[in-house]
Amino acid sequence: MLRPRPDVLLGLVLLAVAGCAEPRYPPPIRAGAACAACGMRIENMRFATEQRAQGSWRPYDSIECLLREAESTHEAFLSDYDTQALYAADSMWVVQGRIDSPMGGGYAAFLGRAQADEAAAETEGEVFRLDALIAAKGATP
Repeated sequence: MLRPRPDVLLGLVLLAVAGCAEPRYPPPIRAGAACAACGMRIENMRFATEQRAQGSWRPYDSIECLLREAESTHEAFLSDYDTQALYAADSMWVVQGRIDSPMGGGYAAFLGRAQADEAAAETEGEVFRLDALIAAKGATP
């Protein structure tokens, strides 16, 4: 009679558990998906954002919509305006200026500080971190 090896069984159990773990990074945002905050279709990936809430990833069409619901930058991801790739919010620089964003608030995110400063200069804007914007939102009555 064949007996299972304990090391093989342990390996299979660990593999099964790892396969059930929730992903650390959000799935790609689908063009046309509904924004979790306003319901608009997500069309321009330069402004799309995502955050995990209540165990699932919630897509947003803009930083403005994310700001409506976000209480922290924990598990929030912003699209780099230039590359349209998602990055952790705490690694991004947010510009608010004369930028034609989906909700009209003029927010765009940049991975590099130099690119953010350049965009701010071109749009008469300011550069922030998302956590500062969330903190300012909380201080507003």
